[in-house]
Amino acid sequence: MRDRIFFPLAGLLVIMMVFVALQPGIGQLPTGSVAGDGVNYDRIAIEGPYLNKVIAGGEARTKIQALPDKRYVLQIDAEADALADAPELGPHFRLAPDIEVQFSGQKIRVTVRARPALDQGAMEMRVNYSTGRSGESGWRVFALQPDYADFSFEYEVPVATGEQAVDYIAVRPVVPTKRRGILVESIVLERLP
Repeated sequence: MRDRIFFPLAGLLVIMMVFVALQPGIGQLPTGSVAGDGVNYDRIAIEGPYLNKVIAGGEARTKIQALPDKRYVLQIDAEADALADAPELGPHFRLAPDIEVQFSGQKIRVTVRARPALDQGAMEMRVNYSTGRSGESGWRVFALQPDYADFSFEYEVPVATGEQAVDYIAVRPVVPTKRRGILVESIVLERLP
């Protein structure tokens, strides 16, 4: 085969192989731990497609929804008595080690923007910041509004000792009977002075 034909065909084959290798990730929503940007840890926002980083845990059901106005919301549904009390055994976001280090020994504000689900909406939601072995904020219960509203609490994150634990932000509907759900538009973690 002549070089004029071989090298262009070989180059085209390499380009096609790279495209085929990248193709499964194109258009996929992000997954994994919530990480900071490496520069500014004063405000970490989990919103838009990053709401897909939720881990359902337990018997909860989570679903990300793209709205016509290009916003995303996270729907969290659960049955009555289906979720254990431990934050990591229900719907939660795992925080990456860089955020754990930055928040260690700091006072933070957790703000969840949420509302009841359209079908079988919960009247209340529970939120918890857990530092794994070092402690947790305890469940904070908020009465939901008919439309999206911000619900906040402050927590003094204990100083990390020894090996890093795994920090979680757990969000779930309060489910007294049957099935209930909430819609989460964003979660913001702010480091306070």
